[in-house]
Amino acid sequence: MTLRISTAQMHYNALATMRERQNEIGKLQQQIASGVKLTRGADNPTGIADAQQIQHVLASLDQFGSNSTLLGDRLRQQESALADAGDQLQRARDLAIQATNGTLNDKDRHAIAVELRGLRASMLQVANRDDGRGRQLFAGTQDGVKPFSDASGSVSYLGNDGQNTVDVAPDVALADTDAGSRVFMDVTTGDGISRARAAAGNTGSGVLDSTQILNSSTWNGATLQLRFTSSSNYDVVDGSGNPLSPPVSGTWTSGQAITAQGVQFVVTGNPAAGDSFKLERAPNQDVFATLKQLADVLDTPGSTPADVARRSNGLRAGLEDITSAQQHLLDVRSETGIRSANLDSADAMRGANTVAMTDILSGLRDTDLADAVSRLQYNMTALDAAQRMMARLQSSSLFDKL
Repeated sequence: MTLRISTAQMHYNALATMRERQNEIGKLQQQIASGVKLTRGADNPTGIADAQQIQHVLASLDQFGSNSTLLGDRLRQQESALADAGDQLQRARDLAIQATNGTLNDKDRHAIAVELRGLRASMLQVANRDDGRGRQLFAGTQDGVKPFSDASGSVSYLGNDGQNTVDVAPDVALADTDAGSRVFMDVTTGDGISRARAAAGNTGSGVLDSTQILNSSTWNGATLQLRFTSSSNYDVVDGSGNPLSPPVSGTWTSGQAITAQGVQFVVTGNPAAGDSFKLERAPNQDVFATLKQLADVLDTPGSTPADVARRSNGLRAGLEDITSAQQHLLDVRSETGIRSANLDSADAMRGANTVAMTDILSGLRDTDLADAVSRLQYNMTALDAAQRMMARLQSSSLFDKL
């Protein structure tokens, strides 16, 4: 079999080779200039699909980053607000301790009460802070409302009890700022477990010096009342006024400890017949009411032994409630710090994922300059050789052989 190659066929092959090299050179020049090697799906269909998928992942990570920035800012603002509220409670506590000085007169106590009311107003401003973007810090999940309103000395909460969660990394969602109802309204009183108070109608000079839960298994949280049937006799009854079983009663002298159902009362002074002191499970109360009650106690005039005892009992109760509120705010602040630390960990994880995905995308999409330049030089050399061959073919003729 004889294979014949015509001059036309040789010209066609040389021209096809030149065109192929020119196309390859153009593609490589574009890759070098743009820095991107995936310009057409036909070049690498699998690579294009993988690159697009990674780009979607990176876009999600970028959105997580924006969420994290916003959440981190709000958590820092909440921590700052809680620190300011804590400072105000500490000042209120200092003032309450100052007010226990027996040498103060009504004018001195009124001045302290005025400052306490100023602290309460400042606390209300803290509770109504926004994040600088038009959203309240302590409104729960309800936007567009001022969460706390003060009317006739009573503060109402207009937000809700919800708490948003924010996605800050793949499979990681963290809680936003706390609802104001939890931070400022549902605050434990007393020692956080029990609360003891002197009855408002007491007429003697008896002062509740202390109460203590001696045995938590014996005291089941029921309300107990220490009543004085005379200046030297007492009995202890339940919250409804019924005698305990077995009954608890006896004679009493100032400072004597009285124990019933795992609870100890210590009263000093001279209670009058009918005076009473009650211990109950500690209820929750808003911090604004705590400050108002303390200011009202100090603004109550009078210098009789009963007046002095009433103020002493009120100051003791107010100090106890403020101390409990301080601990409550510290607990919320601690939880805020934990969320901030978790946010930092999520940011680190997300950053590592972003770096890894970016490296993978770069390997798929970005031009390897050394390889591209080498291939460009090779194709330019091949094109030059093809052009020379074409020139030789064009100049060749059978007449050259004659």
